[in-house]
Amino acid sequence: MRVACLFLALALTPAVTEAQSVQFGVRGLGIPGRSLATRAIGSGGAFGLFDLESSQNPAALVSATTLTSVFTLSQGIQTVENPAGTADTRVTRFPQLMVAGPVRTSGLGLGVSYSNYTSRDFTLETSGTIDLRGVPVGITDSFISRGGLSDFRFAAGYRLRGQMSAGVGFHLITGSNRLESRRSFADPDSAYVSSLQRAEISFAGVGVSAGLIRQLGPRFAVATMVRWDDHLRVDRDSSRVGTVDLPFSFGLGMQWRPAPTLSLAGQAIYRTWSGANSDLLEQGGTGAENTLEVAAGGEYTPDPKLPTRWPIRFGGHYARLPFPLVPGQSADEIGVSAGTGMRFGQQRAGIDLAVEHVWRSEDVYSEHGFILWLGVSVRP
Repeated sequence: MRVACLFLALALTPAVTEAQSVQFGVRGLGIPGRSLATRAIGSGGAFGLFDLESSQNPAALVSATTLTSVFTLSQGIQTVENPAGTADTRVTRFPQLMVAGPVRTSGLGLGVSYSNYTSRDFTLETSGTIDLRGVPVGITDSFISRGGLSDFRFAAGYRLRGQMSAGVGFHLITGSNRLESRRSFADPDSAYVSSLQRAEISFAGVGVSAGLIRQLGPRFAVATMVRWDDHLRVDRDSSRVGTVDLPFSFGLGMQWRPAPTLSLAGQAIYRTWSGANSDLLEQGGTGAENTLEVAAGGEYTPDPKLPTRWPIRFGGHYARLPFPLVPGQSADEIGVSAGTGMRFGQQRAGIDLAVEHVWRSEDVYSEHGFILWLGVSVRP
């Protein structure tokens, strides 16, 4: 394998895949994360711009009434289908971590969070025959990537006069892809020795975000968010090899409480991933396109006096993925979810549970399966 094949694997296609994690994370920078905590996932992500435990809107930090830490774990069980066949995969991730709390008597909330920006875990494998010195020899080529991008946010939210809150955040975007290319020969007694190449692609970038939440009466609220991420610097084995432009993001959300036991919400987030199109095409990829993510859902509280005791959350989302597998095609994601949660220990600890069924498709490529979510929160 040429060293160029190690650069982001942008020229590879999952049509030769025998086994991998998420095939829609092969191209570009991988499959984007959603910066959501488990309780927001349970409603399809509909409350993300209002949720303290998620990292989408820094203005939500004003709802922190005490020091809060939240840890999120997800386990995906999926079936992948493409022209090479069908495979069952499992993916374990830790997509969200948050520590937030108020500054007493100031109306200010501060937070530090880690969230998954993109994930790029996959294994590509193909078998074939080549001629060596006039003799056909069976070979197996594999390409493995492990890693992705992480988003570290330092944010503050402030309660303004009236029913409005504002927030700002600073983001450090960093991560790496550990790449391995291997060729082995089918005949163990042949004179040909297996080859192995490794490389590490590292990334670094920054971003800023701002948000507003406005309460319009006792039952209705709106939220807005804007975020700018600068270009991503790309190094291969400590040597600069290029940059990739990251997107602007614009979000709008609405929340309505038609009854004391029911809250409904919806939101949309638009990202200008097409800014990375020329950078990725220059590196041999299929480019990038703008994306739109839309979510709608709700939360039903059986006992409004105990809103944190096993609420019923429900919702769904649709998203366009930014990095197509095939030039000129578009990949879509649809998910439906449900969840619940419980606070205990005098409200100082809690767990949130959610299950999500996700379908992704692009032309002849598809995958579907369940993602199980667990969130653990502590309020010392």
